[in-house]
Amino acid sequence: MRLALTILLLSLQGLAELSFSSNARTFETQHSSIVVKGLAHSCLTIMTIPDGLPCNPAYTPLNKKPSLGIEILLSNGYSSLENLRSLLSNKINQELADTLFSKGKILQIESNIDINFRSKYLNGQYSPMTVKGFSVVRNEANPDVDLYAVEEKGFSFQSGYEITDNFYTGAQVRLVNRKFIRRQFKLVSLGTQAGADYLKPKEQTATYFEPAASWIIAEAWKPRISLLVANLGTISENHDELKTPVEPQVGFGFSPPVMWGDLDISLEYRSMTYEESNFDKLHIGSLYRFGSMYLTGGIDANGISSGVYYSLDKINAGIMYSTTRFVNDNEDFFTQTVYMQLGWQI
Repeated sequence: MRLALTILLLSLQGLAELSFSSNARTFETQHSSIVVKGLAHSCLTIMTIPDGLPCNPAYTPLNKKPSLGIEILLSNGYSSLENLRSLLSNKINQELADTLFSKGKILQIESNIDINFRSKYLNGQYSPMTVKGFSVVRNEANPDVDLYAVEEKGFSFQSGYEITDNFYTGAQVRLVNRKFIRRQFKLVSLGTQAGADYLKPKEQTATYFEPAASWIIAEAWKPRISLLVANLGTISENHDELKTPVEPQVGFGFSPPVMWGDLDISLEYRSMTYEESNFDKLHIGSLYRFGSMYLTGGIDANGISSGVYYSLDKINAGIMYSTTRFVNDNEDFFTQTVYMQLGWQI
């Protein structure tokens, strides 16, 4: 009896020390294209996002011509995509558990499909599938599992208006349905009756209304300030393990003249996990355009990112690399993630 109690206390102590980790470019509730990831999500003052809707809906009137396109994004770890979807469909067996939690200590995957429509008056995006997953297995003697898996689908609509010269307002509506698992547990507990519920997915639907504004202060260097209120809306069921609180976001950007092409630099204050310190909420990004090529770079407390994106007539493609920091009480190390994206537009 005393031995069993000791083992239980050690297990509880291990869970207490285990903190949730996340991929710095693949957070559970953040939906973003490869260019936005390359900017370290510092995009509120970027007036044109070449592979998706603008992060700030107030910039909708700046669209020069209507366009319709599809983008498909995939990260390394793609071989686990169907396993994650089976997990989120509650199709769990011993083989699936062994694949997810025994072969390697770190698993990460993101894949999404977006259909985008952009015009001067209205932007729209339909996302039929977005899958994100991340797991860490620690402590080989008595493995701890830190897992999240999310599958989403939804619509987004944006509109904006130029109130006065260089002052824009707008709003976006997001409709989201998601299934998710976000748990920490001892691997041996999966063999118990109580552990069978650890991998049972939860579901919620959400409707968000997010107002925004932007002011382009002057023509030279185009310094600009952007504001957006994120996650304002209703959620069918609130779950403590997946937070999406209302959050004001602010960005400052400018476009210094360069000899060739166009350069945007952006500093943004926004939360990604809704659990960071104030310093961790700072993100810096840069976007350089030269002809049909876009170069991105970003840095924040979680790591750095860089990428290249090409838009050639109707076909576009991009690749991005990022380092990612995982932290808990006993660890502080980096890993790498590569994202690839292909698209077609008319």
